[in-house]
Amino acid sequence: MSDTDSLSTSDAEALRLLDEFYASWLGCSVRDLRRPGWTTIIKDAEDDPMTLLFGARTLAHIIAPVASPGVSESGEAGVATLAPELRESLGALLRLTPPQDFYHPGPLDAFDALIRAQANDSLAASSEGALTLWYVTRERWQPRYTQWQEWVEQLDPSAETDAQAIALLARHGGGVFVVRRQGAIIAHIGLRAHSPQVWEALAPALTPQALAAAEMAPGGLVTALLMRATRHMFRDGRQPLCATRADDTVLRTALRSLGYQPYARATVYTTAMR
Repeated sequence: MSDTDSLSTSDAEALRLLDEFYASWLGCSVRDLRRPGWTTIIKDAEDDPMTLLFGARTLAHIIAPVASPGVSESGEAGVATLAPELRESLGALLRLTPPQDFYHPGPLDAFDALIRAQANDSLAASSEGALTLWYVTRERWQPRYTQWQEWVEQLDPSAETDAQAIALLARHGGGVFVVRRQGAIIAHIGLRAHSPQVWEALAPALTPQALAAAEMAPGGLVTALLMRATRHMFRDGRQPLCATRADDTVLRTALRSLGYQPYARATVYTTAMR
């Protein structure tokens, strides 16, 4: 099967799949993701996918789609799922800050301070106020080959005996791609199977040995890992997704070079897993 045999053949199809996935996850309608202004949803722990899957609890989860031709204006719509105890304070801040103004330092810092002051449980280390969600379609997919490409291998669950490889496979249900040096894994990228249609490539992890091997210029290695992961998702008929933090310039550059473009801005605060 070739790189062009992908599930999403156009921006419209990819956006439909992503809107449907996030509407289901957040507990809203697809229209809410494109309706101007905030849609606020209060979700108890028993209705929270994070509680059901990981024993954690969502304190705030925001998805604010970016501009898409013929779909919405830039950043005018957003859906916010909030924990009941944060409804009043966070809801008041959102009412004062429209979606197109939220992802700036002032509102983000105020939102973060309110959550940390009022949360009853410890926050997960993965909690993040400013994420960008990226997607790619087969029309936009631009494979980029680097000198690292031949070093990237997919872990085989039926053949791996290395403890580190087995641990990586246990954490990433969609599969793992790695680079080894002298038998040791020095870099990897894992895939998270969110749904039968939407899979996420997690941010590549590079060890100091990987950075040294890449002569402190990790762009080619990150691109090689991301390319193999994306190609795998396409071949399995999945819609690729990837999230970046604001300071991850290497990953953002790699995503753009492969044809990814922003789908939404996102904010995710959860409690630590128990």
